[in-house]
Amino acid sequence: MGGQVTLSVVVVVVLLSSLLGTSAMAKRTPWLTPKGTQLSRAAMLRERLHHPVVGPEDNLPTERGAAVCLECQLAVVVLQEELAAGMNVTGLVVEGIAMCSTALGYTLVFCEGFVPMIMPIIHHILTTTTVTPKDACGELFTYMGCTTDDPKREWSVAIQGEKPAVVPVTPPEPDAPRMKVLHLADIHMDPYYRPGTNAACPDDLCCREESGVAETPEAEAWYWGDYRHCGTPPYMLEDLFIHASTTHPDIDYIVWTGDAVPHNEWSTSPEYNIEIVREVNNMIQKYFPNAPVFPVVGNHEMSPLDQYPEPGSVPEQFAADWLYEGLASQWSSLVPDLDLTTVKHAAYYSVLLRPGFRIISFNSMFGYSSNMWLVANSKDPASELAWLEGELNKAEAAGELVHLLGHVPPGILVAERTWSREYNRIIVRYENIIRGQFFGHTHYDEFEVFHDGERPISVAYIAPSQTPWFDLNPAYRIYHIDGDRPDSTRTVLDHETYVMNLTEAHETETARWYQLYSARELYGMESLAPQEWQSLVERMAVDRDLFNLYIENFVSGGDPYLELGCDDLCYEQRLCDMVTSNRNNLDHCSAILKRKRRS
Repeated sequence: MGGQVTLSVVVVVVLLSSLLGTSAMAKRTPWLTPKGTQLSRAAMLRERLHHPVVGPEDNLPTERGAAVCLECQLAVVVLQEELAAGMNVTGLVVEGIAMCSTALGYTLVFCEGFVPMIMPIIHHILTTTTVTPKDACGELFTYMGCTTDDPKREWSVAIQGEKPAVVPVTPPEPDAPRMKVLHLADIHMDPYYRPGTNAACPDDLCCREESGVAETPEAEAWYWGDYRHCGTPPYMLEDLFIHASTTHPDIDYIVWTGDAVPHNEWSTSPEYNIEIVREVNNMIQKYFPNAPVFPVVGNHEMSPLDQYPEPGSVPEQFAADWLYEGLASQWSSLVPDLDLTTVKHAAYYSVLLRPGFRIISFNSMFGYSSNMWLVANSKDPASELAWLEGELNKAEAAGELVHLLGHVPPGILVAERTWSREYNRIIVRYENIIRGQFFGHTHYDEFEVFHDGERPISVAYIAPSQTPWFDLNPAYRIYHIDGDRPDSTRTVLDHETYVMNLTEAHETETARWYQLYSARELYGMESLAPQEWQSLVERMAVDRDLFNLYIENFVSGGDPYLELGCDDLCYEQRLCDMVTSNRNNLDHCSAILKRKRRS
């Protein structure tokens, strides 16, 4: 039994690490690994740049990937045996808190808050679901390269009809009418942000009264926001909205791709999360009273973080109904003519914005591997992709053009593999009518090119975050879209990003927002058609100076990243990210790296 106890401890560590990653302390100064090895701040940023892009709180793969997969499988075997023998939730929580604080290095405050939220989910899944250790680990540790051979993970969405002949898109004349669209992403507003508090605390969210007293002046939280692990001050967000609304008084509508709640994962609750979302939405409406807002649900809206179960499949204590009901109540005042049925089901919807122009917002949490409920069921949860395909099929029949809104981009490392593949199949089938895709989550300013074979067919625009969490400048994105006219293409014609440099704001005690770049102007693009984005990647692969312009924008001009620079491994990884929209297909990554290395 002693050996089993040891391994049950291992499984707690393994499962928690799949959710939490390395120590919270490993994300700031002093940077610590779970074993206590100090790393420099620069080393941690470089580690992020050396891997495929993920969200800032998502886990990175390690050189021990294969070993982790095996450890996970062995641990799940033992845990399943102990659960079958009657191990209860309380036992899991006690072990989880101990391992969270000792083996993973999180603070006791964090562990005593977050572990009791997540352990009942682990207990429920493993006591009510028939799952093999390899299958469970293949879903949880997909970012580590772990795989599953369970046939239930192989599923496909029914695609209606044959793909019609591709219709070339004719760009509008230069003087044709345009629409102006504001893209908000990853606001992470913290109502408890306090300048002068400790910005170097050992938790995932600092710059609060609870973060303690700063030991040195350098550790004090800056007024306008901080590069360290701190949320967005409400007054900074308000200043951003003032700048956006006065600089762009002609905004036609807003896309808001999720994550209002800050990174205090250990102390969230349904009431707290809904209130944060309400405060953010109210602020948006205050400064943009006449602009429709099209929101998306993010991974941080849920409490506990990331955990979205199949609707109707779990006890009430685990259900997301409270969130969907709350979002439906708020979104009804943001989105014109909103049918609340699908919002209350799983936070997705479809709206006709103009005759012939439709916006579809979907819940990408059902394709996000940090969602542990995917272990119980990953086969198109909430029937969302089937619904999306159906909406696109109806739009095609009606002669409508469509923009898609999501939170987690489908090509990033933590995307669930089958979901990523099936989403790409839908994009390929409906190439003719999908004229834009818009995401957030990573906090970086980037894009993903989609392909049908070798041909680029679509682009996902991934907007920079309003939060500086972490080491980024706060930013917002403006799109210029083909406007209201006969035969409008509804394509994105150009986009601009605006930022506030936090170092400058700290030194001058003044917030100055300015345009960082315009895509077409800076990158020398004739248009923002998919083939032009592909061409840009190919040009960057042989022109390091051009790529250096991109990487500055990728981090929103954040000084910590710019001081570090982007070495060859970072360079190659960013090139791959740009052409990877399907986690299962790295052919375009290989091709672009061959081009780069030949040069």
